[in-house]
Amino acid sequence: MISLDDKILIILHENNAKAKVKHIKLKLDEQDYNDIRYSTIDSAISRLSNKKYVIWEKYKPIKLTQAGLNRALEIKRHTHLLSMLLYNELKLSLTEAYEESKKMATLLSCKTINRICEKYDHPKNCHCGERILYSPTCFCDKD
Repeated sequence: MISLDDKILIILHENNAKAKVKHIKLKLDEQDYNDIRYSTIDSAISRLSNKKYVIWEKYKPIKLTQAGLNRALEIKRHTHLLSMLLYNELKLSLTEAYEESKKMATLLSCKTINRICEKYDHPKNCHCGERILYSPTCFCDKD
């Protein structure tokens, strides 16, 4: 399953690279992360700040750095390409493929994900219609 830290990076990316803790909490609640406390979110944001993925001053919007943006893009890329594989090869429904791919997105290396990308001739869009985004670097190489 995707970590809370990575989930926050994706929320920030989807919110134009900045958000306040309250907004992040609301988005997590919408996605069935209801039991996450503000203190837990603060801890996650602190870890992300230490990794230079975000810029954060208490009570101000959290801002995504270029490194954080790259990581968010790669997680989304992994999710979309895995979803395509599960849909095309295992014949899961679109919903099942996407839900399963979210669980596995950070478990596979970029090398493996790149092979999936090659298999499908470097698609521009996922079968769900969303554009597959790319970052200039793969986060797996640095973790």
